[in-house]
Amino acid sequence: MESDIESVNEIETSVEGFELDEWSKYILARRQQYFSERASIIGPEYDINRKGWDIIIEREWSVMEERLRGGIGVETEIVSQFGIDFFANQEAIVNEIMEMISDLPTRVIGRGETERVLRIYTFEDYLMLSNQGIFRDEQFILDPQSRWKKKVAETLIQYGFVPSETIMIEGVRHYVITRAE
Repeated sequence: MESDIESVNEIETSVEGFELDEWSKYILARRQQYFSERASIIGPEYDINRKGWDIIIEREWSVMEERLRGGIGVETEIVSQFGIDFFANQEAIVNEIMEMISDLPTRVIGRGETERVLRIYTFEDYLMLSNQGIFRDEQFILDPQSRWKKKVAETLIQYGFVPSETIMIEGVRHYVITRAE
């Protein structure tokens, strides 16, 4: 799928003798990867409203970039290359993320011995936390706001999760997602 997201594929890493530093190149590569992945997952809907989707994706990226700057979701090799002191406020960012996750809605499903409390994630939140390497739930509920699509299922499978059951919450179908065995 072609994408007009600021023509990420055509961004130069040097201009008139000025070259981006290694961290900027890393951030640029991660941004390009994130934008391409999101446009692909959105599918044909992206082409219908590119400007609207670009705004949403840019907002998501801003949060992700802030977390990367704190070392959250950065590959071990990159952390080693720059050193742990390079990454500012990691503890504060982790606390913020944990607080955000604890504020997510939950739902009790099952009865008796099978009863469990699961968090309800939007696909976008799930994807962002997974891309940062900080998604920890083994089972969760996927909010259908992103409209269940084949690409969403394919992405979940790539991340090691599978839909395991369908439940109704306030008349809306939700999907229980479980880590694949």
